[in-house]
Amino acid sequence: MDSFLNRLELACSTNQSLLCIGLDVELSKIPVSDPFEFNKAIIDSTLDLCCAFKPNLAFYEAMGIDGLRLLERTIDYIRQSSPTIMIIGDAKRGDIGPSGEAYAKAMFDFWNFDAVTINAWGGYDTVEPFISDDRRGAFIWCRGSNPGSSDLQDLTVESNSNQMLIYEIMAQYAENWNVKNNLGLVVGATVTQQLKSVRELCPEQVILIPGVGAQGGDLSTSVLYGVDDRGRLAIINSSRGIIYASQKSDFAQAARIAASKIKENINSVLETSGKGWT
Repeated sequence: MDSFLNRLELACSTNQSLLCIGLDVELSKIPVSDPFEFNKAIIDSTLDLCCAFKPNLAFYEAMGIDGLRLLERTIDYIRQSSPTIMIIGDAKRGDIGPSGEAYAKAMFDFWNFDAVTINAWGGYDTVEPFISDDRRGAFIWCRGSNPGSSDLQDLTVESNSNQMLIYEIMAQYAENWNVKNNLGLVVGATVTQQLKSVRELCPEQVILIPGVGAQGGDLSTSVLYGVDDRGRLAIINSSRGIIYASQKSDFAQAARIAASKIKENINSVLETSGKGWT
């Protein structure tokens, strides 16, 4: 297996897309009785439009054993459908010692995710198990897309005699920990100035950007501020805005239309800024 960063670059270039689609299954919103058939239809209709799929484990764990089986079938189906698409487990795990190692083993060895989201509040000890293998990646939750993120992540503290915001310090630490080029950051599309700041602090790291679509994040600004100098190393995630574009029988077609529009808008911004795929 090639390195995480090389495989991510391949996934993006294959479909000429920075789009990630979140598979956040809510039984009350899907118009079919079988949630696997829902996921399968979404995957089939959007597979050529994105670089990654991102199941949020919370929705699957909430269904109990049936939900875990659904997650397993969904991951297997993506693997069967494409040799290049990345799968990001949105788990926000974070622990130390044997517990952290067990979480990493579960995410990578059992679930076979290419990358996971993690919570680094416990420092490097909570990060190291997820980045020890350069074939797998991790994304630190750095600056959330939700309004309450500012309660803690925007606090000003003193670091090395300088006044900095906590999310900026987290980004700096992540840059230092990224020795295998497999540690990225999560920064919301709803906080574009913070996104700009993180990109300036971490010019060569991958940034996963949620909050486009249903949460109201600005797509164009997020692309401009989130990509690196080449117009890459950003993953723009949309979940509800795509998979619930329709809650009727045409949900798969509606998802494709929504995903196509986001992909086209992303690529238009890249092209206009001289960072297109050609």
